[in-house]
Amino acid sequence: MTKQEIAEIIESKGKEYGFKMKDMGVAWTSEQTSESNIRIELFKETDYDNTSWEDRRVAINLKVTGCICRMGDRREAADLQKIAEEIARGTKMVAELEKMNLSYIETF
Repeated sequence: MTKQEIAEIIESKGKEYGFKMKDMGVAWTSEQTSESNIRIELFKETDYDNTSWEDRRVAINLKVTGCICRMGDRREAADLQKIAEEIARGTKMVAELEKMNLSYIETF
């Protein structure tokens, strides 16, 4: 796959699950606001076994992670339900992206 195809997949999955994704250079991350309760990240890791410096080709694997970014606030039941739903959506998105084993080749 190309980097552009990977970006389209990530952005599409983000929209599907209600997260705006952006490329931050070393990782794609979900956009954070003061109301965000979960953060989704896809870290770019060099696959040295499939990289050829002589051919100016770098293989990149994406490691998908998620983390809870807000905890400890005292909330009412309606707020807790909203937070639980956001975390459930994020969990499903991370699991789906993990199964895809996303990778691409970048040339320089």
